[in-house]
Amino acid sequence: EPQRVLFISSYHPAFPTFFQQVEGIKSAFANQSILLDIEFMDSKRFPDHENLDNFYRSLSTKLSRLQAYDALITGDDNALSFALEHQESLFPDLPIVFMGVNNVAQALAQDRNPRVTGVIEAVSMKETLELMVQLHPEAKRIIALVDGTPSGQGDLSTFYQYQGDFAPVTLSEISLTKLSFDDFGAKLEKLGDEDLVLLLSAYRDKDGRALEFNESLDLITEHLSRPLYHLWYHGMGQGLLGGKLISQFAQGRSAAEIVIKILSGTPVAEIPVTQESPNSYIFDDR
Repeated sequence: EPQRVLFISSYHPAFPTFFQQVEGIKSAFANQSILLDIEFMDSKRFPDHENLDNFYRSLSTKLSRLQAYDALITGDDNALSFALEHQESLFPDLPIVFMGVNNVAQALAQDRNPRVTGVIEAVSMKETLELMVQLHPEAKRIIALVDGTPSGQGDLSTFYQYQGDFAPVTLSEISLTKLSFDDFGAKLEKLGDEDLVLLLSAYRDKDGRALEFNESLDLITEHLSRPLYHLWYHGMGQGLLGGKLISQFAQGRSAAEIVIKILSGTPVAEIPVTQESPNSYIFDDR
């Protein structure tokens, strides 16, 4: 009998990191007798409580009728928060391994939870900002593009931790929490020769209009004439210059390797949360 692992994705299959995570998991499970199931929260497109309640009811029904799982993998912040909130009701005694989590404090707190461990999605924020300043000595301002999603706001908080570290270069933002996508594009067109841009998150505007990542990136590159940096690999080849980037494939593989250890008998409590992401400097020469 194969061992059974459930992967809960915070998002949906069209989200650009999803298949990278799945391929990473599958690469580690390739020679293992493991059956992988996947459930989608779809919380990037539908962040409201109604969607989360529906997901809870659907998953609860499935779990009550399916053969028990041996481990749970969660992808990104919302899935981890969901698993922790319902740990006792839905996943009693089930080992939980997270990946792709931006909320470092919440992730590290799981070292005190004997049934939860995982891999932090530690963005290389400082290294990428240092790189931007080094490559563009004329720069006077680095502008973060951000929306109101939990992951975007978490990365914005990390971004502002370095306020003052790169003087006289200042850190600023253009936020979709205050702008429609049309106004967002107009703001981008006004940026000048001394501005650099770092994309954090741009999925939902102040009016609740949502775009897929590729649609959002197309809008940005259509209106932006300045160098555009990123912290993740997705979008490379589509107008991003680069940065020190997170690989979601590596995140998925690392999480799956932890699951294999647990299924082989290593107690979850003996596996500390992995704090360092295997990030790499990657650039689009074109």
